Amino acid sequence: MSDTQPNIVLTGFMGTGKSTVGKRLAERTGRTFVDLDDELVATHGPIAQVFAEQGEDEFRRLEREAVVKVAARRNLVIATGGGTMLDDENVASLLSAEIVTLTATPETILERALGDGIEARPLLAGAEEPLSEVERLLEERAPAYGRFTSIDTTDKSIDSVVDEIIGTEEESSTQAASNSGGPGDSSEKYFYAVIIALTVIALILLIAVLSF
Repeated sequence: MSDTQPNIVLTGFMGTGKSTVGKRLAERTGRTFVDLDDELVATHGPIAQVFAEQGEDEFRRLEREAVVKVAARRNLVIATGGGTMLDDENVASLLSAEIVTLTATPETILERALGDGIEARPLLAGAEEPLSEVERLLEERAPAYGRFTSIDTTDKSIDSVVDEIIGTEEESSTQAASNSGGPGDSSEKYFYAVIIALTVIALILLIAVLSF
């Protein structure tokens, strides 16, 4: 695989499979996997701790810095945090990548979050009704997540989700090539336009000569 492949960014709510799918996608496409949350933890400590001690605004600022750094690289599969792509600055930084939203039912999301340990999920840890909170947040974030190609991971194997993402990437590449055309398209169109114009002029001159 080329080391200049564009990045693929996986966004979506917590528990939709961004990290798990991202690792397999990276293996199958020859890219390097980067988990943005892991990058933040390695530099600033546990996310829950940053939220508790410094607040969400500061966490989002640190997250924007991390996004800028990974966006400057190529050949990556980037798993973002659940709130990363709600920030327009982060979206702008990553627009050159193929962005895919992973989704799942609220029940599936909560089950996965509980399996990972809900205390590690700052947005759910203090909720009296975690499922209701998941539903509320999904509805709130739907417009932001809906800007990108969406793939549901509920009851699907990792490889089947990866197959869909690869299919989406190939379709986007084909569409881009179709829209841009080949390198010689512009000159070829110009050539034919000149030929047509000259033919029309010749016909006009011929009609003018015959009319005398």
